[in-house]
Amino acid sequence: MKYTLGKTTRILLLSYLGFLSLAAMFYGGGNYVEKQTPYYNFFKNFISDLGRTTSHSGDDNTISIILFSIGMLIQIIAAFIYLFNAANYFSLEMPKISIVAKISALLGSISLLGVVFTPADVPSLYGLHIFFANSVFNCALVTLGIYSYLFYSKGLKNVTFTLFLCSAIVFGYIVFLEIGPAPWKSINTLTMHATFQKIAVLSLVGTIWVMSKGTDLLDNKVQ
Repeated sequence: MKYTLGKTTRILLLSYLGFLSLAAMFYGGGNYVEKQTPYYNFFKNFISDLGRTTSHSGDDNTISIILFSIGMLIQIIAAFIYLFNAANYFSLEMPKISIVAKISALLGSISLLGVVFTPADVPSLYGLHIFFANSVFNCALVTLGIYSYLFYSKGLKNVTFTLFLCSAIVFGYIVFLEIGPAPWKSINTLTMHATFQKIAVLSLVGTIWVMSKGTDLLDNKVQ
């Protein structure tokens, strides 16, 4: 498992991106401001719009939500398996920090799962959806900080730099969610929110990819 962890993770991450791209193609249309837009807009739609039972335009969103759910479940599996098991590379030198890394990975994965099972267009679930969505980034920030220290301890400076950069992006997004304007106030504020979300998510995916390359290097050192 250890020697195939990186490769398996990268395959799963590509599958996640593929399923979300397909979900976007079948999205029913519309966003928080422009209800009748006939397609998914990268800069104006949130990722979770793909997981709505009914699109913003009022059209059925069954195919999109199925593809979105499959993609998200793949992402959860990829992130959890990698982040949980990657801690084992550092457990001998730093057992306590490695355990904290595993706990943070577990909480982040639970939050992602919560996003999948709380569609934003179901009024009774909207509050939980926002809670889980925010928790994903809060847990991610903690996990990134822990792994920054762990990879730095192994002398993998490129991986450490990537983790710091991603941490800055995620932290900026968290702050923006707290002090920024509401996304539904105008198309400009919606664009800022949706675009920043994509940057944060893609940076997380890219960072796990780089981390997986880092643990590949650690594998080579012990072979």
